[in-house]
Amino acid sequence: MLVFVYGTLCRGELNHNVLKNSKLISEQAWVKAKMYKSPSYYPFIKEDEHSLVYGEIYEIKEELLPAVDRLEGYREDDPNSLFLRKKVTAYTEAGDYEVETYIGGDRFETEHFIEGGDWKVDQALKQNHLNYFAYGSCMDNERFIHAGVDHLFEEVKGRSVLENYQMMFTHHLEDGARADIGESRGEQVEGVLYKIDADALNYLYYREGVYSSSYRPTVVYPYHNGEYERAITFTVITKEEEIAAPLHYAVEIYRGAKQYLSPGYINNIVTKFTKKLPVQGFRDYMESEKRKKGKMNED
Repeated sequence: MLVFVYGTLCRGELNHNVLKNSKLISEQAWVKAKMYKSPSYYPFIKEDEHSLVYGEIYEIKEELLPAVDRLEGYREDDPNSLFLRKKVTAYTEAGDYEVETYIGGDRFETEHFIEGGDWKVDQALKQNHLNYFAYGSCMDNERFIHAGVDHLFEEVKGRSVLENYQMMFTHHLEDGARADIGESRGEQVEGVLYKIDADALNYLYYREGVYSSSYRPTVVYPYHNGEYERAITFTVITKEEEIAAPLHYAVEIYRGAKQYLSPGYINNIVTKFTKKLPVQGFRDYMESEKRKKGKMNED
């Protein structure tokens, strides 16, 4: 059976070990609901057609369900249970699923709304410092310098790999698309891992269009130096068909990538910008870079 979880059962959270042997279907899923803080540690949700709650979908074995019910304070024969288990529709970029999830019972008061509807992000933002996974133009520091915030991004931890995702260009602006990530089994996205603080995050919220509802923050687990590290990154809320990026943006991505990422992945980026989603002028830029490199070698 399929279960949608949004709180302590999510990856990296307090009770995730209960689901550790279950099959992950999606870690970027959502349901129509509002999320609230309970009087204790954990969150709860109430169905709401006009709001979204983000979480994860797992395929669990039937024999595991009683353990999850106990953890959620749900008793099938008690209408006054702490939580009520209910079948709802969960949405993903790959399609919709009918899932079981746990709705807050009548004991809960809906006073403390969790902005953004993402418990993992809410918990990550309580830290003084956190990791930021950059996979697009923020791998390059030129705009950091121009904005006078480069000192906020000086702690570069280096290359990291986000498994089971792909890089896409699904956010449309007047001059072309901007980068995005989406779940894709067997693929991976390379990026740069930074250690940042609240000031850096505030800058990123503006730059990434969080306040204009273009992108949303999400927690991911890129692989870095032999372990998976929790990090904040950003993904497009309403994904559109992929189109080419503008030259200045493609150059930023390439310039950042060649400092940190693997040669094979850099080649994939070049292929994307020259063949799959041809960026006007990018071939000329690459030729110019080759000439500069040749001249430097001669000197």
